[in-house]
Amino acid sequence: MNLIKQIAQKFRSSINRRHFDRELRNIVCTPPITLGQDEFTALSMVHHRDVESYLLALKSFCRFLHPRKIVMVADPSITDADLALIAEHVHGIEFVRAEDFRETGMPRGGCWERLIAISEYVQHDYVIQLDADTVTLDFPSEVKKAIAESRSFVLATEDAQDFVSCQEAANWAKPRIASGEHVQLLAEGSLDRLPGAESGRYVRGCAGFSGFAQGSFSRSKLRGFSLAMGQLLADKWSSWGTEQFTSNYLVSNSPLACVLPHPKYCHPGRERTGTVFLHFIGYVRFATNRYARAARDACNALAGS
Repeated sequence: MNLIKQIAQKFRSSINRRHFDRELRNIVCTPPITLGQDEFTALSMVHHRDVESYLLALKSFCRFLHPRKIVMVADPSITDADLALIAEHVHGIEFVRAEDFRETGMPRGGCWERLIAISEYVQHDYVIQLDADTVTLDFPSEVKKAIAESRSFVLATEDAQDFVSCQEAANWAKPRIASGEHVQLLAEGSLDRLPGAESGRYVRGCAGFSGFAQGSFSRSKLRGFSLAMGQLLADKWSSWGTEQFTSNYLVSNSPLACVLPHPKYCHPGRERTGTVFLHFIGYVRFATNRYARAARDACNALAGS
């Protein structure tokens, strides 16, 4: 029976993916966007396979908020044709190469180039990190408020989440660590051994949508944090998932930081009436046809505007 269910789910996912791809094609028929006057930078790292979904994420977001700067960190897979298409649809966008944000002593890949890029841009502006697999459904008032008040923010993964001490976070993680467990749990279980852990905070958020107040961290701070965690986790520190953990930690220890209310901002499996932002994380992306419907509605709204 489990095998039958797996086959059925795989079939449904394939159908839902095809529906999404069909709706997503309409994003290139919507009008281009331009830089606005809102005092922040929107930054994303984009892979070749995600070019059209990035346009969906960015255009749906910019229906409501209007960044004065838009930066795309180009994965090495990005082609000249990709850059031309994005530039056609996002007037004034700044392209930078992921390769230019690599540093000896910090992990490579796993979105670390994105975080290193943020460490540079956040010196001069508020920065919002926006994943390509997101759709903004309605006005994100808490995000607008966070920008106005220079408060960093993080996307929650559960209801009623808040920052806890490093000791509390480590106590939560340690019993959940098993042999070969995901590196994020291993890192969280080591938080109590970090220098300055007694005054540090943490929340188990999602890096797919995060805000960083201007000056909230620097490359040197990022470098020091990576060095300390590398000493605790050795080779595991280079694994996928450490960037999200680090992003969560940096936001958590930014003055006045806040956690976006869940499920007003959530993944589609948690959506409720009043949800304004959806993050289509991998394991639920095509479980239903919600991504396709979100793409259709966003494209229709953008075409109408």
